[in-house]
Amino acid sequence: MGEIRAKFWEGVLGTGLLFLDIAPFRGFLLRKMENYLWQRIVEGEKDAIRPAQELKFYFIRNLLRTTDHHLRKGWLHKDVFHKMVKVFVKGVLREDIEYRERKKQKGEDYPTPSFIVISPTQACNLQCPGCYALSGPASRVSLSWSVVSRILDEKTRLWHSHFTVVSGGEPFMWRSEGKDLLDLAERHNDNFFMVYTNGTLIDERVAERLRKLGNFTPVISVEGFEENTDRRRGKGTFKKILRTFKILREYGVPFGISVVAEKHNWDEVTSWDFLRFFFDEEGAFYGWLFQYMPIGRGYTLENMVGPEERLEMLRRNVEAIKAGYNYIDFWNQGPMTDGCLAAGRSGGYLYIDWKGDVMPCVFIPYKVDNILEIYQRGGGIDDLLNSDFFRRIRSWQDEYALKKPPKEKGNLIMPCPIRDHHDFLWNTLKQTGAKPTDEAAEEALFDESYHRGLIEYDKALSLLLDPIWEEEFLKDRFPSKKLP
Repeated sequence: MGEIRAKFWEGVLGTGLLFLDIAPFRGFLLRKMENYLWQRIVEGEKDAIRPAQELKFYFIRNLLRTTDHHLRKGWLHKDVFHKMVKVFVKGVLREDIEYRERKKQKGEDYPTPSFIVISPTQACNLQCPGCYALSGPASRVSLSWSVVSRILDEKTRLWHSHFTVVSGGEPFMWRSEGKDLLDLAERHNDNFFMVYTNGTLIDERVAERLRKLGNFTPVISVEGFEENTDRRRGKGTFKKILRTFKILREYGVPFGISVVAEKHNWDEVTSWDFLRFFFDEEGAFYGWLFQYMPIGRGYTLENMVGPEERLEMLRRNVEAIKAGYNYIDFWNQGPMTDGCLAAGRSGGYLYIDWKGDVMPCVFIPYKVDNILEIYQRGGGIDDLLNSDFFRRIRSWQDEYALKKPPKEKGNLIMPCPIRDHHDFLWNTLKQTGAKPTDEAAEEALFDESYHRGLIEYDKALSLLLDPIWEEEFLKDRFPSKKLP
């Protein structure tokens, strides 16, 4: 699929960006591309898992249609669009893909992650219950601008990775050496930045800088509508977010939404009303749906969505994607990524926090290495991939799905080692000596009821979802389900 994307965007650039500014021509080209992509991704992959291939097709189709729609509405500035195409063609969709394809053809098995997630600061102007990062106004720990810039230099050069995800804390609070987050995006203008933010610090001045940069998209956190968002993030936050949406639309900066689905709000955040409001009315370009993970401040198993609820979320999410919304459930859509992306697997990522601690994933708060210590002893970013901790997770990924023939892959709607296969990860933590990165992770490590609860959850999940995987994915009979 990577080769298809690369050829498409190269064709777009060859056609000429000025022609793509003409709506009728752009619409004609995209319709032709949709037919071509369906034939290549779905019909052309005879040995693949067809429902997974269909979801991959819909993901690309939705990006194309949303781009066209937002250009027509004026929600995407043409200069930002031009920069997005150029960055993706030169970096993510040409150099990066060609590099990994050459490695694969040569039989080179050393992993090359596609991106990193980095949190340069723990500081945040909010203090939300359940925050995985334990962030708040009192947090002061941050990485220096020089170190973050070096990490980006190395991963771009050594891994051919031109995509960077920034999280927090609140990234827009980060200041170091007289520079900020937008200075980082300007310095590394060959990378495309996706930045998770609460959105309350984005004003007209910031939006104007974002439009000029063109290689930056903010992902703004919501918990549903006003009541649920303000309950978690503080009274008045929802109205501030809507103001930010309006500013970003006016400046033509594409933005997404980040949503945490919990026991009390999952029904709301997977409803048609939610989709229509945030995507059709407010102009979200894409959305990431994260099912609540029992880590971080005030972790509890009680807030997790149950197995039956998770299945219903899968049904609704598939229908939303087919209907044209790029709203991706990070767990239920494991089939789109061949499972877990953690621990620096090829095509995946790793996570670096504000202390320099290196973790397999944002949701696995345990570490062996620290990038600052590695730099101090003369090492580099490649050293992050060599720990036994990371290697064991990658071996599990390979054995579970990644290196299996399509019809022999493990259940990819249960892709997560810490949440869906907790027994494996718990044993891995004990065997490798990985250390907790914060107080909550340390408490969870020695909390027997926590581990037993997650293992029981996994058993119940497997009983419900394994037959779904067998019947509806491996046998290519995925049903439709209408959202309420």
